[in-house]
Amino acid sequence: MARIQYENTTPFWCTEFTTMTAVPGSIRKSAYASLILGNQLVCGWTWQTMHAGEEQFLQGMVDWDGRPNRKLDEYRRIADEFAKLQGRGFPYRPRPEIAVALDFPSQIASAVLPERHDAQAQTAFEAVIDRNLDARLVDLARSELGYKLLLIPGVLVLDEAAAFRIRAFVERGGTAITTSNSATLDADGQAFATTRPGRLDDVFGIRVSSYEETAMLNELAHGRTGRKRLDLEFDGRAIAAATPRFDVVEPVTADVLARAAGLDGDRPLITANRYGAGRAVYIALPARREVLDPLLESEITRLGIDLGPSVPLGVMARAVDDRHVLYLNLDAEPKSIVVQGKATGVLRETRYDGGFTLGAFDAEVVELG
Repeated sequence: MARIQYENTTPFWCTEFTTMTAVPGSIRKSAYASLILGNQLVCGWTWQTMHAGEEQFLQGMVDWDGRPNRKLDEYRRIADEFAKLQGRGFPYRPRPEIAVALDFPSQIASAVLPERHDAQAQTAFEAVIDRNLDARLVDLARSELGYKLLLIPGVLVLDEAAAFRIRAFVERGGTAITTSNSATLDADGQAFATTRPGRLDDVFGIRVSSYEETAMLNELAHGRTGRKRLDLEFDGRAIAAATPRFDVVEPVTADVLARAAGLDGDRPLITANRYGAGRAVYIALPARREVLDPLLESEITRLGIDLGPSVPLGVMARAVDDRHVLYLNLDAEPKSIVVQGKATGVLRETRYDGGFTLGAFDAEVVELG
């Protein structure tokens, strides 16, 4: 959905929603997850399993002989529950303060690299979404970048328009976090002959030279072959992350936030540079949750980004408006949800006092007060 929506603010319609061999309960779970991303409509594809053509083996809600199957029952339940949500703040309109860059030319060009751009973008997007924060995918060359935090995960191809917008974003006070492989090629697919990151080296305050193979340096340092683990310390915590390669970074005006441990020489892995009113952070390896998570935690606090609802790990949640909160359990075990004071469960049609238990893969919309 996010890849289709980009920065479109109108409610989304899922017109070809899941049927086929969807695991029992997963259609409902996906339907509520889609509401959190700003969806307004769920339409199952297909209704009647077809009798001919290229999709005749795509199972719908009604079998070949016209008899309904379990998926129709699940859609009935979704329809009944969605009717209860009328007038309770839906469709949800995301209010993102964080953006993740997604670039089609970089997806194509990065196919030859060990780490594709779109894989890095997915990792970065999930790192935000898992914190129950809204995020937008953005086209760097076209977006006004009206956000506090911008993630640039391995955007290999960087044209002049995109570079201009990134520079302006940081200069006016935004924070940009960039990972390895970024700003390596120009709009013609040619490697920059100037200092990398191309067109932005002064913004990030570094020179990116070549890259190193992690396994080779580990063999040199430890006598271990095939070990792709990098050890580093960031913000007082030890971090280990696996990567086939990492960039060789030379700080110019940037401060070093983390270095590789246990390798030969000085190997800066995370740097931060003040540029204008903002901050530009460079991570010398591809997007990894082990590194992104503590860095995001630090930057979200520093930037004063509004946090999502406080919930157990594995629960998606959004405050739809001032009175309604949607909770969705993505895991196979029950989760305890804390609610301040008394509230009404819209889906279960029951009253809660201080909290409730959310069953495996279950959803609830709570009306506060």
